[in-house]
Amino acid sequence: MSDFFSNIPKITQFIGVIDEQNFSPAPADWVIVITDIRSSTKAVAEGRYKDVNMMGGAAICAIQNATGSRDWPFVFGGDGATILISPAVQPVVEAALIRTRSLAQDDFGLELRIGFVPVKVVRELGSDVLVARYETSPGNCLAMFGGGGVELADSLIKSNETSANYVVKKCTLPGPPDLTGLSCRWEPLRAQRGKIVCLLIKPQASTFQGRQTILSDFLERLSDGMGTELSQASPVNTKSLRFRWPPKGLFAEAKATRAGKTLIRRLMEVYISSFNQWILELLQLKGGHYNPPAYQEEIRTNSDFCKFDDVLRMVLDCTNEQVVAIRELLEKMHASGQIDFGIFETEQALMTCLLFDLESSQHLHFIDGDEGGFWSAAKGYKVQLSSHDPVQVKTKVKVNPLP
Repeated sequence: MSDFFSNIPKITQFIGVIDEQNFSPAPADWVIVITDIRSSTKAVAEGRYKDVNMMGGAAICAIQNATGSRDWPFVFGGDGATILISPAVQPVVEAALIRTRSLAQDDFGLELRIGFVPVKVVRELGSDVLVARYETSPGNCLAMFGGGGVELADSLIKSNETSANYVVKKCTLPGPPDLTGLSCRWEPLRAQRGKIVCLLIKPQASTFQGRQTILSDFLERLSDGMGTELSQASPVNTKSLRFRWPPKGLFAEAKATRAGKTLIRRLMEVYISSFNQWILELLQLKGGHYNPPAYQEEIRTNSDFCKFDDVLRMVLDCTNEQVVAIRELLEKMHASGQIDFGIFETEQALMTCLLFDLESSQHLHFIDGDEGGFWSAAKGYKVQLSSHDPVQVKTKVKVNPLP
């Protein structure tokens, strides 16, 4: 296993995303893995936002469990994820994702697209993959990607002209994916201030330094306009965290994590486990390694309500006045040619969890907005992007197939 990510100097505040010095070039022989749910429209229309989010988190979980490592840089994007891996584990990762794709199709009726794009390809095409390591708490790290390479890789796997070179073809493998640790037991996080706002912001500049300068300006003006620090706008707090029994996501968790067990058996296990958790939460009692007050504070700290993968993604709990100020800021910076953006308002946020080791406080929590969240925000964002001159990218480089 490579120690590339663990050796990157850590930052402990999200604002570190504006500093170019916090980013390190990805190894030249590494591979960008991108997963997303194709044709999410039907699932969103049916209100299955949680299922979509869960399959986005499942890709990350499957890779970590298959490789036995949490040191792969990743960003959760709502309906998918971006992960950076070494070529040594590509066959193992591809097999795990093929099994996850089958699970998504067979048990959730969702089509998971899987793409592998070598870092060297995006560099040959004029972009780069730069990585920063954001430590939310000791031992819990999230990645941030800059340089334009991740965004270019995403376009390569989605373009009709280039996707055949990078998308994993339809096939199946025996056995289920190992999704141990994937969980979705908490109730939706209701807005405490007024609205949950999902934002997508892409700085418009030709250089990484130029984009980071715009990003710095935006974050400073956003904080000033909201009249508070970004950490205070997190949708995850003691008032929004609610645990009910049985949890709404119980059946989805049982289906995703049964791994060789019958659905009935796994459902009973999750019912019993969640019931015990509910009692401890209700009485605020410590049981084993589960300490409700401490765990809730750790959830707040370890939530990715702000993330960056060439596009700044944020889920914020805002007052109506703050929403107005945010819209005015976005419109002004877009009109001046500094950013493209997408914005979507909803009543609550959704949380998907990865639980590694509660005893050592190792767990991460992925945040998206309800009613499609980032997917819904992307509608307006894509319209703005389409107004620019399209860049046609072609390459004959292909990913090595799975042996």
